[in-house]
Amino acid sequence: MKEVLKKILDALETQIRNGEEQSLVDDQEDEIKKDWMLAAAVLDRICAIAFTMVFAAGTLTTFIMFTNHT
Repeated sequence: MKEVLKKILDALETQIRNGEEQSLVDDQEDEIKKDWMLAAAVLDRICAIAFTMVFAAGTLTTFIMFTNHT
């Protein structure tokens, strides 16, 4: 009976250790995910600004060309 209880205790301790290790891995993965999300947000903002500038310049150029043509 004592051996069975010892095996059960060992199994529970192993599960607890594995759970703690998995928790650390999950935390590290969350940090990496947050870093990539920040990088994606920065790249998205840069692309939005570039698109706006190109669109505005193209619109202004087209407007100037049509007003000076007549």
